[in-house]
Amino acid sequence: MADLSSDMVRSLVLRELEDGVRHDGLWLQAMSECKLDQAKAKLRYVELRMAAMQTDVKKMLIQQIRGAQAAAPTMSNADLASYLAVKNSTSTKK
Repeated sequence: MADLSSDMVRSLVLRELEDGVRHDGLWLQAMSECKLDQAKAKLRYVELRMAAMQTDVKKMLIQQIRGAQAAAPTMSNADLASYLAVKNSTSTKK
């Protein structure tokens, strides 16, 4: 599963780059770390953006799990997994 989420994050970062999206705070950090070398900074930016996006994905999953547990505190782990799978499949179809 970690490989699947990492592939997804890499794809999303690539799509952002292709669309010209750049997060200025991360770009500034990358430029600073690479002593204003733009070629190195681009590589560092991708690493930083992937890490940030991976953190965002983890936070979102934790929120979904907590929400599901609050909705049905006696739900088994298997039922919880099924609930989250259905919720995720309906939210991606919107």
